[in-house]
Formats: sequence, C-alpha cells, structure tokens
Amino acid sequence: MDDRDFASRREPMVTGYATAIAVARNLSLPEAAAESERDIAERLPRGPATRGQLLRKAVVDGAEVGWIWVSLPGATVPEMAWICDVEVDAAHRGRGYGGAIIEAVEAELAGLGVARLGLNVFGDNGTALRLYDRLRFEVTAQQWSRSIADAPSAAGIELVPMIDYAGRIETHFAEYAQRLVRDQGVWHGEAEARAARRLAELLPHGDRTEGSILRTVCAKGEPVGWVWAAMPAPPRPGLGWLHHVGIDEGFRGRGHGTAVIAAIEAELVRRGVHALGLNVDGANDGARRLVERLGYGLLAQQMVKELG
Repeated sequence: MDDRDFASRREPMVTGYATAIAVARNLSLPEAAAESERDIAERLPRGPATRGQLLRKAVVDGAEVGWIWVSLPGATVPEMAWICDVEVDAAHRGRGYGGAIIEAVEAELAGLGVARLGLNVFGDNGTALRLYDRLRFEVTAQQWSRSIADAPSAAGIELVPMIDYAGRIETHFAEYAQRLVRDQGVWHGEAEARAARRLAELLPHGDRTEGSILRTVCAKGEPVGWVWAAMPAPPRPGLGWLHHVGIDEGFRGRGHGTAVIAAIEAELVRRGVHALGLNVDGANDGARRLVERLGYGLLAQQMVKELG
C-alpha cells in the first residue's frame, strides 16, 4: 500500500474494528469507536511506512480485491508475525480470495525467515473461523462470555478468603510460562520473566489488589481448590473476568467447577456486574465443553500456524 491506498482503507478499518470490539468487550458503539481510533493511531502512526508493519493490497487482473495488515515479530507479538486485519471487498467475496491473500502473505513471511504466524478472530465471524481452520491454523486460546443477570444459585461449595495465596499463584504463573513456551515458542527464561511481569500487572498488591476476587473453594468445610475473578476493567470495561478456576485433582468430577462458576457469578451480580468473560486454553476441551453447557458464547479465539 502507499499513502493513498491507506487513506482510502483507514476509515472502514476503524469502523470494522469498532463493531467487533463493541461485542467482544461489551462496549457501547461510541466507546468502541474511540478505542478503535486510538488503537490504530498508536499502531500505525506512519500508515504503511510504520516500522515493523506490512500493509499489502491484493490485486487480481489489475483490479484491487482486498487487503491485509500484518505485524512482523516484535511489533505486536515478540516471537511471531500477527495478522492484524484482512479484508476482501464485498464485490469480490465468495471467490477464495481470502485464503489466497493469507497464503500469499505466508509465503512473503517465510521468505523473510518468519517461522510462525498468529491471529485473533472474533467468535461471530463464522466465515473467518472456517477459513482459518481450513488453512490449518491451530487454536491456542479462546475467550467466552455471557450475561449473568440470571446466574443460578451455587450449591455444595463455599467461597472463603484465600488461605493459600502464595503457593497457588506461584503454580499458576509457572503454568502460564509453560504455555508461552508451548504456544508461542518463547525461550524459557523470557517466558518466566513475562509471567512475572503479568503477575505484577494483574496483582500488584497480591490478594489485596483492588477489584480482584481471590477465594479458596471449600466443600463440606474442606479446601478443594481456588478461584480468581476480577471486576470490570480495561481492556474489557464492560465485563467482569474469571481468570482461573482450579479444582484439586482428588476432587474433580464432582461438579465443583460448575458450582464455583455459579458462586462467582452470584458475587459479581451482587457487586453490580452484568456480564462475565473468561479465557479457555486451546487444548482444554473439557473446559470448553463446560462453558458451552453453561451458556457462554465465543467472543474470540487466537490461532497460530507454523510456516514451513
């Protein structure tokens, strides 16, 4: 793209991204539009000349049919390139151009020595979900949400103030570092450093961090696991967030996970929260089936492909 190409694409880019994040982050359209404008201005300050960004238009027989925006490794994600946006123009859809655009950029990236390509796709975009699956991208993480105005009552468990915070959090973020190594190819030392930064960002004051809800899960008075949730905050100011539910190995398969989610939903409703989101690891089929059964809908998922 040149500056003129980018100028013609920028406004639809902002509008399309705003529409997507309004749903994914439970924002009003004006809030989403402001967030979209800010994000694109920060990430593309020099348009197609922005360092570390590839903006390409797709041309077939001299006619422009669409475009793609890809960040090179280190610009958005340290260890991989990232598809920030891809679009086939309305008049040219249904002809396989979306897949062809992505395959063309994969070839360009492979020629630059880039080994992995990732992307985010919103849950209501069924066409894109099917396309990326066909192109052999693999799911690494998913985000789900639902309204909790009709949260069911919890039975069989009690949430009490955290009694084993240090050990639980240490294990949780060690597992987070392992997922970075597995899903993003991060070197172990860097993964541990990144996990430490993430912990400092999310829980700067430990179990006394404002807006965080950390509880030990008890069944019949016996600790059986733990849960971590949070009040709405950026980047999803319209959603409470369930960071983690952990049921200890000897107590799984008894319905405690379902009861914990119901108990957290009820606590958030008492605090005035109307919707809850959560993250599911791409390899955790059991968690995915659980949240689907509980009525959660897919907000977005992240996918990665190895470039040969």
